[in-house]
Amino acid sequence: MKVKLSIAAAIAVIAGAVAGCNTTEQPAAAPGSTVVTSRAPSPGGIAIVSTPAPSAGSGAATAQASPVTASSTENGSGHGLCLDLNSALAHSAVVSLAPQLPGDQWVVQAASDDPIAAGCSGVLSWLTVKGPGIHPVTHILFFTGGTYLGTATAQPYAYTTVLGKTRDTVSVQYKWPEPQDPLCCPTGTSTVTFTLNGTTVTAQGQFPPN
Repeated sequence: MKVKLSIAAAIAVIAGAVAGCNTTEQPAAAPGSTVVTSRAPSPGGIAIVSTPAPSAGSGAATAQASPVTASSTENGSGHGLCLDLNSALAHSAVVSLAPQLPGDQWVVQAASDDPIAAGCSGVLSWLTVKGPGIHPVTHILFFTGGTYLGTATAQPYAYTTVLGKTRDTVSVQYKWPEPQDPLCCPTGTSTVTFTLNGTTVTAQGQFPPN
C-alpha cells in the first residue's frame, strides 16, 4: 500500500552512509520526490524485540499519485489519508533525521495509504526516505494518531523494502550481502514485522548484521 508524492522540493540534507558501499555522491531528486534538510538528531529508532522472523507480508511499496488538497482530520492527515506526505508532520519528521555525511540528501520515496474513511485510530502509518549512492540506505519512519513515533531502526539499511501492512502492523524485508556476494546481489534476507501497541512499536524478526 503506497503513495506517490505530488510535490517536488529540493533542500540540502545530511544522511547515513551507504551500507556496504560508501559514497559522497549526491542524488538528484527524482520527479515526484521530495528532498529535505536535516535539523536535529535522530530519535534513535523504535524499541525492538528480536525473535525468529515471521512470514513476509504481501505487496511492494511503489509510488502512486496523490492530488493536492487541504482536507485533514488530525495532525499529519489529508488528501483522504491518515498520513499525508505533504503535511508539516511528515516534513518535520524527515528533517529530524540525524546528519552524518555533509552534502548528502534524504529523498522521500513513498508512504502508506491508510484511508481516513476507514478510521485512523490505532493505525500504524509509515514513510520511507532514501540516501544517496548506488546502493542507497533507507530509513522507515512510523506515525500514529497524528504523532511521529520514530524510525524503525536506529541506523538506516540498504536493500530495504516495505512488503505490506495491516492497520497496526508493517512488514519490512531486509537484505544484506553475505561474504561471498557482490554488492549488487545480496543473498542474506529476512522479514521483520513491526507492531503498534498504543504508541509503542515492537519488532519481530532478524535485522541485517552490522
